[in-house]
Amino acid sequence: MRLISREAFRSYMEFRDETNVSLGRKADVSKAIVGHLRSGQRETCSPQTARKIERALNAPPGSLFVAEMPHATRGESVPA
Repeated sequence: MRLISREAFRSYMEFRDETNVSLGRKADVSKAIVGHLRSGQRETCSPQTARKIERALNAPPGSLFVAEMPHATRGESVPA
C-alpha cells in the first residue's frame, strides 16, 4: 500500500496527539515504520499495516493509503 499524502498522515497524527511510539503501540506496528512513513523515508507498507494505522488514527479506510498497481516495463507482461 502506498501512503497517499505524508502531510495528511502527519496531520492525522497531530490531531490525534500521537507520536511515532504511541501510534506504533496503538496500531501494533513498529515505531520505525511509523517514523519512516512520517518522515518520507518510506512511502509503502503492507495492506495489514496500512489498515492497522488507519484504524488506530480513526481515519476512514482508504483515506491515508492506496493499493499499489504493478508496473510493467516495455516488453514485460503483467500477470492476469
